[in-house]
Amino acid sequence: MADISTEVKQAFDEGRFLEIVQSAEQCIYPEDRLMLGISLFKLGRSREALDVLDALAAEAERLTKAFFYLALLYRQKGDDSIATACIQKYLAMYPEDDEAHDFLESPDTQESFLREPSLQLAKIYSQQGHYEQALDIYAQVDKMTGLDKDAFREARMVQDMHILKTLQGWIEKVKQ
Repeated sequence: MADISTEVKQAFDEGRFLEIVQSAEQCIYPEDRLMLGISLFKLGRSREALDVLDALAAEAERLTKAFFYLALLYRQKGDDSIATACIQKYLAMYPEDDEAHDFLESPDTQESFLREPSLQLAKIYSQQGHYEQALDIYAQVDKMTGLDKDAFREARMVQDMHILKTLQGWIEKVKQ
């Protein structure tokens, strides 16, 4: 079956989208189905592309749970930085998961990650769409230690997203 994946990738790289669509039944691996969905889209077959990509996105959401268990395993190994990165990826897909938030708040974490304002915490709030809270955290970090160039750029992007979200809310109210 690996040969089929290689063939699908080669066809995709060469822009032979119709060939991929014609061999759709052989696209069993997620990467192959992604290329199939994109191929359908590029061929203007939006409805079929939507079906393939919706199913793939649902599968990806289910598989995101692996990040939670990776976080637990890395915590057991004592590597809190990797554990934190894994749980952030998980929370981006499941922002309401209290158990994941508890994981970050637990005393087992060597860094007092959520007890003090930090860039990581600001990123989590931003990923969840809580831009105002993220901006408050960036401001606190700036007062405590200052923001480097990259962190300042991130804070500006969050500020832009907050403005866009606010404007979208106003537009929705005006439409009503």
